[in-house]
Amino acid sequence: MSTDDFGILSFGAYLPRARLHGAGVAAAKGGPVRAPVPPDRATAVTVTPTPSTLGTANPRQLTATARNNQNVIITGRTFRWSSSNTSIASVDQNGLVTALTAGNVVVTAETDQTVGQAAIQVTLVPIGSCSLTPTLAKVTTGQNASFTLTLRDTASNVIPSQGRAIVWTSSNEVVASVSTSGLVTTRRAGTSEIKASPVEYPAIDCRATVEAVDPRINTVTISPRIGQLRLGIPRAFGALLLDSANTQIPPGRIVTWSTNTPTIISITQTGIVTPLALGTARIIATAEGVTDTVSLPVTRVPVQSVTLTPLQVSILEGQTAQFQARVTDSTGTEVTDRTIEWLVSDPTRASITQTGRVTALAAGAVTVFAEVEQRVGQANLVITQIPVDTIVAVDSFTVNLGAQSAFAIELRDAQGNVLRNRNVLVTSNFPGVAVGQPNQQSTTVSVAGLSLGTATLTLQAVDANNRNQGKASRVVITVRTPPSTGGGGGDAPPPED
Repeated sequence: MSTDDFGILSFGAYLPRARLHGAGVAAAKGGPVRAPVPPDRATAVTVTPTPSTLGTANPRQLTATARNNQNVIITGRTFRWSSSNTSIASVDQNGLVTALTAGNVVVTAETDQTVGQAAIQVTLVPIGSCSLTPTLAKVTTGQNASFTLTLRDTASNVIPSQGRAIVWTSSNEVVASVSTSGLVTTRRAGTSEIKASPVEYPAIDCRATVEAVDPRINTVTISPRIGQLRLGIPRAFGALLLDSANTQIPPGRIVTWSTNTPTIISITQTGIVTPLALGTARIIATAEGVTDTVSLPVTRVPVQSVTLTPLQVSILEGQTAQFQARVTDSTGTEVTDRTIEWLVSDPTRASITQTGRVTALAAGAVTVFAEVEQRVGQANLVITQIPVDTIVAVDSFTVNLGAQSAFAIELRDAQGNVLRNRNVLVTSNFPGVAVGQPNQQSTTVSVAGLSLGTATLTLQAVDANNRNQGKASRVVITVRTPPSTGGGGGDAPPPED
C-alpha cells in the first residue's frame, strides 16, 4: 500500500483516501455522509528523536509534531508530556527529559486526544573516579560514623550515585565494621580504612580512615562501698567506670589498685583485698588519673559456736578439772584469738579461772559456761564428796545429869585431810542414858545426859544416800550427878580421889 493511498499519522490515526472519495460519491447518490475532520485538528503526533539512548543526569530535549489528516503540520499546538516510569526518567511540559536511573521508559506527547511516543533507554554514565568525605573521622568507641560518597564521570563531572551498587569494606573489622549502606560502627579503639568500590567498576575505589578512641573516664566508683572486711578473709572489689555522659565504659581499661593502710590490708591489681589486722582499711582505685577511695572497718569473723570438752566431768571435792573451749567462726574455722569468759552456775560449789580450770568446793551438780561474743558453750560438772575414812574423837566423855556438853571430832579422808560439812550419824546403845547430836560442820558432838549411868555413842559418817563411809568411832559417855559445888559436866571424868 503506497502513501498515495494513506495519510500516515506517526503513533496516531490514519484515514484511507479512497474511502474519503467513496464518501463523496455516496453523498452524491444520496447515501450517508461522514462529517469531515477539521484541518486544524491533529490526527497524528510524532515525537523525535526516537528511539533514543540517554545517560543518567544528562537531559534530552524531545520535539513533538502534530499533523492533520492531510499530513500537514499543525503549528502552535500545546502538548501534554508524560513518562511511563518517572523513577527512570522524568519529562517536563516542554518535552525536556531528565534521566534518573538505568532502564527503559516511554515518553508520551498528547494533543487533541492523539498521542505520539518516543522510546528512551537510560544508561548509567561511566564512572571515572570516586571520593569519600571526610577523609578522616574520629569517633568515640561504640559510636557510628558515616562518609559521603561522590561519583564522577571520566570528565570529572559529578554523577548521581542513585542506582549504583557500591561495595563497602573495612580493613579492620575488630575496630570498625561497615554496613552495605556505608554506615560505620566502631567496636574498639584503633584505626580502620573504609573503602567504597562500584560493583560495575571494581578497579575504581575511594578510601577514608576512621579512628576510634575510647571514651574519657569521668568517674570511678569502687564496689562494694559498704559493709566490713573480715580478718584473714579475702574479698574482691570492682570499679565501675563512667564517661561524662554517665554511661558505663566497657571493660578493658586499666584500673590500678592501692592502699595507704598497708598494715591493715593487702591488695592485688585485680582488686582482691586481704585484711591483715584490725582497724580501718582504705581501698583506692585509679583509672586514667581519676580516683575513688573507700574506707571499711576490718573486724574478726563472727563466732558461730562454742563447744566445751569434756562435756561432763565427775570429780571429788577439792579436786580440779580442766575444760577446753573450741571456738568456731561463721566460716567453720576454729579460731584462737577470741576472749573467753568462764562462769559456773553455782560459785558456792565450784570456782573457775579464766583459763577454764575448775576447783570443786562442795558436792553437787554445777554447769560450766564459756561465752565468746554472745555465743555460749556449756558442760556439766558433778562434784562428789570425798569419802570419810575415819572419825577422830575422845574415847570417853563425862556429862552431868540433866546437862549438855560437847566434845570435838575430826573427819578425815584416807590421806588424813580434815573434812567438813558431812553427815554424821550418832547413835546411843542406851538412849535413855545419853544421846548425841553432831553440829552442821561435823566438828563437834553435843551430848545430853538423861539418866545416871554409862552409854556408848557410835559415830558413823554417811554419804548423801545414807550409805556408811569409812570406819565408825565409839565414845563411852558417863552420866554423873553434878558435883555439890554446882559445877557442870566437863569434857573428861572427874579426877580420882
